[in-house]
Amino acid sequence: MFITRSTASVAALLAALVAGTTACESERIVRVTETDTVTIRRSDTLRVVVRDTVRFGENRAFNQIERLGAPLFAEVLLEKREHDFHDVGTPSTDSVNFKDQVVKFIVNTAGRTPTYANAVANALVPDMIVAQLDKASATAGYAGQILNPAVNYGGRRLQDDAVDISLQVVFGNILATARPAPVPDANVGVKPGLVTDNVPSDSPFRATFPYLAVANVAASFAGRR
Repeated sequence: MFITRSTASVAALLAALVAGTTACESERIVRVTETDTVTIRRSDTLRVVVRDTVRFGENRAFNQIERLGAPLFAEVLLEKREHDFHDVGTPSTDSVNFKDQVVKFIVNTAGRTPTYANAVANALVPDMIVAQLDKASATAGYAGQILNPAVNYGGRRLQDDAVDISLQVVFGNILATARPAPVPDANVGVKPGLVTDNVPSDSPFRATFPYLAVANVAASFAGRR
């Protein structure tokens, strides 16, 4: 059995055990102040009670090491060297820091027009998933802020294939049918071969809680081989 206590309390406990006192039987509670490990071998039962301290009114600083809004935003649209900078940033500075990069990728890499690239960048920046709670939940859907911003609830449903939708926005013409008006140049420079990752969902989602599909047992075992 391994017990963590302060050095002084461990020494006192061991002395009590050797002397045959009832320190353990009385359920003595010792405050844990340091991390030391001692091995105790004895046939009777030792009860250790540890109480955590909850502190209020303390100012603590946390380090942000990663963030993710729209899937593939940083991974596809931003240069690799900018990923760490994006991770420690905030949506409030995304327009200044990353909008030009999004436009650059869509124009130079995806081969779309500047007009189209700017329209997409305006919708994708800042990097966050928007949920408009004043809209009907039935209109929920990923990339709704581009496809139908007037009525779309936003968010991301379980059945939304975020990868395919993102690829269709960058390389396809999904925005040619956007409402209330199509995005300009949505049919120019389309790359049909790049609009899907060809990885469909292998199980249907359920209409009741917990909504997720039943576990794919065959796939689970296949991964263990």
